[in-house]
Amino acid sequence: MKQTLTRRVLPLFCAALLTSGSGCAPQAQETALIEETPAISVSTLKPTYASLQQYATFAGKITPDESVSVMGKIGGTVLQTNFEVGDSVKKGQVLYVIDPSDIQLSVDQAKIAYETALKQVEIAESGSGDALTELQYKTSLDTAQQNYERARDNLELATDDDFDMSEFRKVRKRWKDAVDAYDKDQNDDTWSELMDAEDKYYDLLDDYAYEQSLVTALENAYTNYENVLEQYDIYKKQQTGENQETFELQRQAAENAYQQALQQLSYTQVTAPIDGVIEEKNVSTHATFGTNNPAYVISNKSIVNVEFSVSADIARSMAIGDAVEVESGNTVYQAEIVEIGNAASSSSGLFTVKAQLEDGSDLFTGVSVKLTAITAKAENAMTIPLSTVYYESGSAYVYVAKDGVAVKTPVVLGVSDNERTEVLEGLSEQDELIGTWNPNLNDGVAITVVSASSEEESSSPSQQTVPEESTDADLSQEG
Repeated sequence: MKQTLTRRVLPLFCAALLTSGSGCAPQAQETALIEETPAISVSTLKPTYASLQQYATFAGKITPDESVSVMGKIGGTVLQTNFEVGDSVKKGQVLYVIDPSDIQLSVDQAKIAYETALKQVEIAESGSGDALTELQYKTSLDTAQQNYERARDNLELATDDDFDMSEFRKVRKRWKDAVDAYDKDQNDDTWSELMDAEDKYYDLLDDYAYEQSLVTALENAYTNYENVLEQYDIYKKQQTGENQETFELQRQAAENAYQQALQQLSYTQVTAPIDGVIEEKNVSTHATFGTNNPAYVISNKSIVNVEFSVSADIARSMAIGDAVEVESGNTVYQAEIVEIGNAASSSSGLFTVKAQLEDGSDLFTGVSVKLTAITAKAENAMTIPLSTVYYESGSAYVYVAKDGVAVKTPVVLGVSDNERTEVLEGLSEQDELIGTWNPNLNDGVAITVVSASSEEESSSPSQQTVPEESTDADLSQEG
């Protein structure tokens, strides 16, 4: 009210001066206005040193600390399954069973071969079976020799029946030539030649096939005779001490085959490799299941993690052990960072961070959650209340009380939380920061410091709107 009254009286006062010749200059008018404006009452505070933490929210996914896809080592028909999705399972418990019938037969055969090999070693070491074995080998050799001689005689008899192989080859060549000639030029002559050649060829073909069968029989009989003779020679060497290790090698081979068969049989019962919870099941009773897809997926949820992605700057600001708050629905979980990736994703360019929940066993694997994590820190930093900070064109500034006036002071800010912000440049610890908001607070305005109030008493909202500053032109227009 006082300012308005002054503005009304001054023009009359200036007019009176003009009549007297002394005039009323604009500078004098402005000075009069400023002198009549009352000083603003403010409280002040000094910057304090404190540690700040800045937070941000992220989207993450729940992952178990350990998850195993159980793959069967053999395929077959599933006889039974013992667990369903959601069931808890202990390491070593049988998850499902494959029909062992075919493998059991292989095991039985391998066992017989192994026991036979053991018996052969025992007989060889005692020498009790030498005479019987000698007789068996000689009998086999005599039989093989007789079969060979019989096959040879049969071939000789067939040859005595005047089958002429060279004549057969000539007849076969004539027939092939007649076929080619008829294919090139189909006429009565080539047809007649083809029919005559074909008749003679087929007349000899049966004799040729019979002779070839005799030749094959002779070759097979001779091969068998050589094999039996070789086995007999090996036996004789064993008897003379030249190959004493043969039976032992046979025993070892039979034992290995038996053990492998037993191992295959053990694969028919598929067990859990870890303690955990069944999160996926892909097998069903009486269905055929192979080895290419996981039968079960088991997660060890005694430790539950959450993974989220951050930029390089944020990754550098984080540290192992930093607290993280995880929200899923209406439930809040506490966690701490246990791993920070050191390589960016090729697709997103972000870094993966893993935090471990204190208790998240009720969370489903893969579910999306909201996280709040520390993204910046300032230790023992100069700080001021956010409520004392103003912005103009994106640049921050504060008002400092100096010599009874408010001084607009640009500042460079760092880490902020919900109440305070770090000051990197612009203030000293001795500066008296104006903590009282007033619509007339501008650079150069006269102030009266009421008290050095505590920071909590600063009444203005954070990030205040900057009032427009009065200019000389505005004042002269108002005057």
